[in-house]
Amino acid sequence: MPLLEYHHSYIHYEFRDHPKGNHGTLVLLHGFLEDSRMWRGLTPYLEHLGSVLMIDLPGHGETSSFGYEHTMDFMAGCVRAVLDELGLTKCVLLGHSMGGYAALAFAELYPNYLTGLGLFFSTPEADSPERLDMRLRAAELVKKNKNAFIRAAIPQLFDRDTRSSFKEEISSQIQESLTLSTQGILASIMGMRSRPDRISVIHHPPSQLTPSRIAVFAGKKDTVIPFQRVQDWWSIESVGYRYLSDHGHMGHISDSKKCGMAIAEWWKTLLT
Repeated sequence: MPLLEYHHSYIHYEFRDHPKGNHGTLVLLHGFLEDSRMWRGLTPYLEHLGSVLMIDLPGHGETSSFGYEHTMDFMAGCVRAVLDELGLTKCVLLGHSMGGYAALAFAELYPNYLTGLGLFFSTPEADSPERLDMRLRAAELVKKNKNAFIRAAIPQLFDRDTRSSFKEEISSQIQESLTLSTQGILASIMGMRSRPDRISVIHHPPSQLTPSRIAVFAGKKDTVIPFQRVQDWWSIESVGYRYLSDHGHMGHISDSKKCGMAIAEWWKTLLT
């Protein structure tokens, strides 16, 4: 798979070019403790529409760790570097959870690249005080025993009703996450913790995302980003597409068909 040299390290990405598709390029950003493989259950619903670019964010997958904190702005810069490497000047950007935080940073910093922005089980809001404390506790757990942290954290990303039905998928995700480095995990935790509130991107989006070129994909049973919090902002006029899954935070696994079809439906609406 392609590796792009960046800041004396490497960014890994996978680009599935589909020149016959007429919807341009969809860029997919994974979440915390994941990598670009998280999209494998969804890409069959997307690839006929256009090109799909999946990027491993810093400290995840085959992308290097770059320091002690991977800020969302830095992650956005990595995305821009890959786009420039491929000569892509326009794209639709969709991010899951942490990937959504990076996508929001990208929209703020590099809006000229965008024709659409999607938050996939993510939020523009900064961490609450309770969440900030939780991040610090998580970092301490990672320092003490990274593998134990991963084995405990991954199942908690699934809602209680789903865990028993997706034991194999949860086990597979744990095994993939165990390959991540301690430094990469810690740098991402600190980067998420320091991210600013970006609700302004939703309230006052850049002109490239108007009118209504923002999508929100949420879960009724999401325990990481509860839907009652999402409801506070997902009805904003700039949000032109909404999908509410009956599942939780890991809808790409537990609700893959409906999520894949919803992303495809949204992507089609952006064709101008």
